[in-house]
Amino acid sequence: MLDVKSASVPPVPAQRLPKLAAPGRRMLLAGLLALGVAAGLLSIAIGWLIGQLSASISPGILGATLGLVGGFFLAKYAERVLAEKLGQHYVAQLRRGLIAHALRSSRGPSMGITIARSTNDLSSIRNWIVQGMVPLVAGLPLLVVSGVGLWLLHPLLALSLAVTLVLEGILLAALAGGTFLSARTLRRHRGNMAARIADTVAARTAITAGGGVQREVQRVQDSAQKVIDASVHRARYAAALRGGALAIPLLGTALVVGSASMAQLPGAAVATALTLMGICAGTLGEWGRVVEYRQNYKAGRRIIAPLLAEQERWQAAEETPASTRDAKELMLQPSLVRIQVPADCADQWPALRAQPGERIALQASPRQCAALLSSIATGNFMQSGDAQAGVWIAEGRSEDLPATGRRKLVGAALESMVPERGSIGRALRYRHPGASLRKAIALAGTCGLEIAELPDGEETRLRRGGEPLSSSQQASLLVARALLREPPLLVLDSLLTRLPDQAYANVVKLLNEYPGVLLFSGGLPGLKETSSWRVQA
Repeated sequence: MLDVKSASVPPVPAQRLPKLAAPGRRMLLAGLLALGVAAGLLSIAIGWLIGQLSASISPGILGATLGLVGGFFLAKYAERVLAEKLGQHYVAQLRRGLIAHALRSSRGPSMGITIARSTNDLSSIRNWIVQGMVPLVAGLPLLVVSGVGLWLLHPLLALSLAVTLVLEGILLAALAGGTFLSARTLRRHRGNMAARIADTVAARTAITAGGGVQREVQRVQDSAQKVIDASVHRARYAAALRGGALAIPLLGTALVVGSASMAQLPGAAVATALTLMGICAGTLGEWGRVVEYRQNYKAGRRIIAPLLAEQERWQAAEETPASTRDAKELMLQPSLVRIQVPADCADQWPALRAQPGERIALQASPRQCAALLSSIATGNFMQSGDAQAGVWIAEGRSEDLPATGRRKLVGAALESMVPERGSIGRALRYRHPGASLRKAIALAGTCGLEIAELPDGEETRLRRGGEPLSSSQQASLLVARALLREPPLLVLDSLLTRLPDQAYANVVKLLNEYPGVLLFSGGLPGLKETSSWRVQA
């Protein structure tokens, strides 16, 4: 049986991303925290030494100061490298989920939207981790340690730092909401522009033939203008955040000088205090960017998190079945097939039961046939949440099979398919990676694809949806892949008519004697149907 059950899978919160503190990243986070503490301790030591230098020049103290400054540099250098490793590791996990969702979705997003999500939105999340969260993780310990150092010099100095932090927090909180809304607006316009560009380039032949190049370019420019306006609007908030984050520490420096004057501190203590405040000012200056990156992250999360949650539910539904039989066992002998559509489509398609050797023609509109065949081929019945829906091989058994087994039991060659990127040898055996390459090449020849005539033979690289193969050669490849090892269920449509004439005749002869269940649409000449599967009125 080949079925997917998802009703029992608990939903995943829609607005949460995977945990950052996960295996493989915990040591990086601990390292960043340790570096923040180390930088704080170094700042105190550097400030004290600078205070000593202000009183009297000593080669030993000067050398120690330079050494500690070098250590501070190394700490910040290591912090940036660890932050990048942390961000890239996390974004790689999110990217896998996004691509898997786009491939599994029954109605996947456009190419432009997918590219925008995997670049712009993931970049916003990476920027928050690397340049937003890390300055907080590493900066807070530095501020705390520096504040302790200022307190030891005089409580008024620590109070000056505290007042600076409060003012900075008020400014950043006041601008955070507008920054978030402007980031959301910009992302929406960027996604629309990316989708329009992708669709326009895909339709370039029809556009050129219709003399519409300038019209379509203008439409893209109109979308681009919205992106420009939204970018400028967001820049106003970014400028206010960064300008304020830099200006307020200057006020803090003035407070420190005033406090030192009121307390009548010696020159060495004033020099130490100014050094510590200068180090804190550098951290506070980054906080304007921190808030900007945080709001961009929230806008990206709002788009990505629901998709990842949906992908996790689909993946859990596929991993839940545990078969006691291998797919190879189900292919050793002809098997009964039952196809049960989801409950929300049951009023259109009745359940289908088929015996081995049957050739069943779909009787419905082209759109209905295409949707049903695609669902059968991809197994996306799982997305309906209907535990009874699915494609069942060897009906009567209660085992389920995951996607790795489904690909061996269901062969499909449909008009909506194009070969994936890679070598022809890989493409031919995509369903059965362990199949004999020699037999796969021979089957491709029967279907009209003479691989020996290609410049690089089976190592010819496919790209851009099947290039350099022609339309008929791509159809031959897809049909050969579907027929490889005679799966119990074979799904075809009018793609078959793109085969060369002699190859079409050869394949039809094979199909009329096919030992498994053949399900097809498109009125294929010469193919003798034994029954039909009709959509209900």
